Amino acid sequence: MKLYITIVLIIIVPLISIIFITFNRFRRRQKLNLHLNSNNFIKKINKLIEENKYNLLEERRKLKKTDPYGNENLDKWIGNPPLNEKEIRSNISKGASKFKEGIPYFWLNVIVKDFVNIESFFHGWNSYITVNPSIEDEIIGSIRKLNNYEWHLFIASIIEKKCLILIEDSNSITNNNYKKGIDFEDKCFSRLSKKGWKIDRTPSSGDQGVDMIASIENLRICIQCKDHNKPIGNKAVQEIYAGKQYWNGTHAMLVSTSGYTNSATKLAIANNVYLISEVELDNIEKKGLLQNDLPENGVRQHFMRATSNNGRLVVSKNQDSSLLSVLQKANALIIRQPNEPPAKKGDLISYLDLD
Repeated sequence: MKLYITIVLIIIVPLISIIFITFNRFRRRQKLNLHLNSNNFIKKINKLIEENKYNLLEERRKLKKTDPYGNENLDKWIGNPPLNEKEIRSNISKGASKFKEGIPYFWLNVIVKDFVNIESFFHGWNSYITVNPSIEDEIIGSIRKLNNYEWHLFIASIIEKKCLILIEDSNSITNNNYKKGIDFEDKCFSRLSKKGWKIDRTPSSGDQGVDMIASIENLRICIQCKDHNKPIGNKAVQEIYAGKQYWNGTHAMLVSTSGYTNSATKLAIANNVYLISEVELDNIEKKGLLQNDLPENGVRQHFMRATSNNGRLVVSKNQDSSLLSVLQKANALIIRQPNEPPAKKGDLISYLDLD
């Protein structure tokens, strides 16, 4: 019996040792892979954010809402996307309505694209939260534990931290072209808004050459703003023309502080692209001689359909824009401001060309 036990021990003990050593090696390898996946995940995220930091900052600026007391609302910038994979896929299959702007747009169209697919992103994310179970959250301002559904807050926290550094460090934004471009775009936005246009800024990523879209009634003017030292060439004309098609615009317009090359002017004429200066933004309407009297306007802004022919402006008697016949005949739009005084036949008034 003793001999039997001895023989069993001689066989079993080494076998157990081998199994234990193999298991430990497997665990170490598994742990190493986990750490490598985690490290690769965060390196890739930081790299993408660093490469796109100025576009992200500009997009944050566009989507941020500030009340008269200086309080900031970042809801549109941070977004509210679905958090689990099933809901994410469902939303994307239905048009990706939760990923149209701000950080969710950047996640889907830049980060996920770099990871190849959603599965790869979440594989890296799960590795990361296993190795790093807590985060210093810039949004709520404290350290907290992470769970699987907090990938969006995690990404938003890193992006927001990067943006705040850029905002606080005046030396971080030293690119004069970037600053000039932002300032000039804001100036154009302000001028058009004061003239009664509804202005929609396009996302910084994927704007297709269009900085903003100015709308009144069924007019959608796609605008690109250029604050350069040299005349603008063909490339900008090509971009805004293509951008007008992409954003379903009715008109395409370039606004420049430095004029345009002869080649760009010819190309713009051939493609019905408007080339104007900053000053002309204040008066992008045309002038026409009124052919019938207009009474004093009421307390609301009024859009009136008209027909323009050789500089003569005939206001349509029927102003019901729901009628197709009214829309087909009108090629001009008169914008009357609240309480605007009467206008008489023969007066020179401003109008917008609908052709």
